[in-house]
Amino acid sequence: MTAVDHEHKRAAEQELRRRLADAGADNPEREAARLARAVDARPDLDVDAVIAQRARGVPLGMILGTEEFMGIELEVAAGALVPREETELLGRTAVARLQELEPGRAPRVIDMCCGSGNLAVAIAVHVPAARVWAADLTEPCVALARRNAARAGVADRVEVVQGDLFEPLRDRGLEGTIDLVVCNPPYISTSRLEKGDRRALLDHEPREAFDGGPFGLSIQQRVVKVAADFLRPGGWLMFEFGLGQDRQMTALFRRARVYDHIATVPDPDGNPRVAVASKKPL
Repeated sequence: MTAVDHEHKRAAEQELRRRLADAGADNPEREAARLARAVDARPDLDVDAVIAQRARGVPLGMILGTEEFMGIELEVAAGALVPREETELLGRTAVARLQELEPGRAPRVIDMCCGSGNLAVAIAVHVPAARVWAADLTEPCVALARRNAARAGVADRVEVVQGDLFEPLRDRGLEGTIDLVVCNPPYISTSRLEKGDRRALLDHEPREAFDGGPFGLSIQQRVVKVAADFLRPGGWLMFEFGLGQDRQMTALFRRARVYDHIATVPDPDGNPRVAVASKKPL
């Protein structure tokens, strides 16, 4: 690429950034870079149509059919939450914890409420020795997660099952053996989801990906309780949670009485967004 070509490409990306910002994109810089790469790969892509759909609130990944997560391109489809950049904090925290385990260990991981499989796949890719079980309630999510595991070349180490939380994983010899349970649950309260701009989330993605019940903590309460059956002593449980939910999350861990080393992890803006705790030794 010549200097002139580079300058032309930079100017084109800046224009994309401006248009995406005008369309209401949360992170126009990241989306512009993503869209520019898509245009390079698909020269016939109708950028005007993409911008128009973004202005209507359609996630960019839903428009393009793929989304990047922790450096991995994943398929996006109706019926599952589009992976968010913010969830990479949970993924990186999980990977870092697994990489701290003793050398030679093959970590055992559960991704609960797996959605598209983004966390399960990313963990399997970045921790090549890991064995991951992923679970979701809905058939569209399970099917998509399986396709993404195959797409990333980790289907031999990522098993995706369908059912209510941990139920499909019971009586398989997993209880008391898991090093890490990771969960990105729905965490918006039902009442808040029905108000203002949050309601627009339901126009393009499934309610079950967002609706966390009366207080936005319905799934978390159940997972905190049941995950202890599957974790080995010293194993970790990690959640993504919403802005301002840090005290409720740490309180959930404390009330369970089986966790210690309870902490939160901040995002780049300093806001706590990930909760972690380890199962107490026997």
